[in-house]
Amino acid sequence: MSDLKARTVNAIKWSYFSTFTNMFLTLFFSAILSRLLTKEQFGIWATAMLLQRFGQFIADLGIGQAIVQKSKLTEDDIRAGLTSSVSLGLLATGLAWLIAPAAAQYFNKPDLVEVFRGYACVYVLSAGNILSASLLRRALKFKPLITAELSSYVIGHGIIGLTAAYLGYGAKALVVSAISQAIIQLVLLYSATRHTLKPIFRPSAFRGLYTFGMKATVVNFLEFISASLDTFLISKFYPSAALGAYDRTFNTLAKPATNFAMSLSRVLAPSFSAVQDEPDRLRRAYLSGLRAMSLVIFTAAGCLLVDAPEIVRVMLGEQFLDSVQLMQTFALFIPFAVLTNLSAVMAEATARLNVKIAIQAVYFVALASAFWATYRAGGQVEALAIVLVVAAVIRSAAYAVVARNIIGGSGRQIALSYLLGGAFFVGAGLVNAAVVFSLRALNAPLPLLFVIELIVGGLLVAGVVLYGPPSELQSMARSSLKQLRGRVLGTAG
Repeated sequence: MSDLKARTVNAIKWSYFSTFTNMFLTLFFSAILSRLLTKEQFGIWATAMLLQRFGQFIADLGIGQAIVQKSKLTEDDIRAGLTSSVSLGLLATGLAWLIAPAAAQYFNKPDLVEVFRGYACVYVLSAGNILSASLLRRALKFKPLITAELSSYVIGHGIIGLTAAYLGYGAKALVVSAISQAIIQLVLLYSATRHTLKPIFRPSAFRGLYTFGMKATVVNFLEFISASLDTFLISKFYPSAALGAYDRTFNTLAKPATNFAMSLSRVLAPSFSAVQDEPDRLRRAYLSGLRAMSLVIFTAAGCLLVDAPEIVRVMLGEQFLDSVQLMQTFALFIPFAVLTNLSAVMAEATARLNVKIAIQAVYFVALASAFWATYRAGGQVEALAIVLVVAAVIRSAAYAVVARNIIGGSGRQIALSYLLGGAFFVGAGLVNAAVVFSLRALNAPLPLLFVIELIVGGLLVAGVVLYGPPSELQSMARSSLKQLRGRVLGTAG
């Protein structure tokens, strides 16, 4: 096994550990938080997060991605990355404090001012994390990165944030959570890298980073505004409770799935970059990743579609019972969002940013037009979710074409991965439905039914990974099980 492949496999293992641990924690904390805040408070928070993510682009400008992608990294590059991130973070914080009252007036949400200004403090803290996190990603050192993320999430959100919500801080409890997480990550990530803290102000030192970083920022900004169109529209034209229901449902189901995609992508991006000049290795890496992700994510989505009523009742509580249709719609959105992300990462890692810009620009215009037409026709948030799914399917197809052009060939293997995923989506849904519908007919208690759904879904996903069509993930899983079995037998002996 080559050094790059060994480091990539190890990074993927850590990434999977992080993903599933974070997913469990997110669902657990979400179930608690949904019972401590109202839909209206979640609506205020969702609007604040929309504005906060917008400012994050000012605080980054693609510097982190440039650090990862750059073939040769110098000391001046590191100093320039630090200087740029911290300076832009301070600028974003100041601008956010100034525009907070105007934003609150525009969205007709007076409570937004304090929440948004609180989130603005995160800019400068996160700016200090950009360089450390990027250096760790570049080196495929994911153990300290994941340790920092999980530690900050458990302490900052699970303990400090939820305590603030319990004490009645409302939407501001999530601000407390965000600031706490940023501080904890700042300390842990810097401790893992110990990079230079010496700034640099020579213009030529920034040129190499910004050449790539600015293009990456354009792509990220287009992706951001496309992903935020629904939140923006609902914030402006629908009640806060509607936004709270829509955003909370999305964050409970689709957010963990997209985090899964991002977690894997941050491993694959440096790996794709490292072999971008070796077509055969790049092709094998992409196709193996696509098949594995397609099988897993489509199988999980098939289960989620059936389990939506119980997920809403357990994870969100009684005040969200009208969100079952939203939950089922987002289950259809998940696979295409995840697989699109993989192809987009390869395009970025091989510096095909102009193609990404073109796709995202067309996607943004088409999605904005469709959302506006739906709103003008009197559509509710459920209709907007359906529009989002249709757009996600079309965008995924566009990125599949881009991936085919990068790796070469007819695209048959890419199409086959999608078709296999679709078949497993149907199969998993039918198997899960046979169990769940029977238990519902018997009026099984909700806790028992939910636990059985988790077990059935977990077994189906595990079965697909271990016994489904061959993939790199299957080889890794079987190898890990073999090692675990050997350790258990060794301990027993």
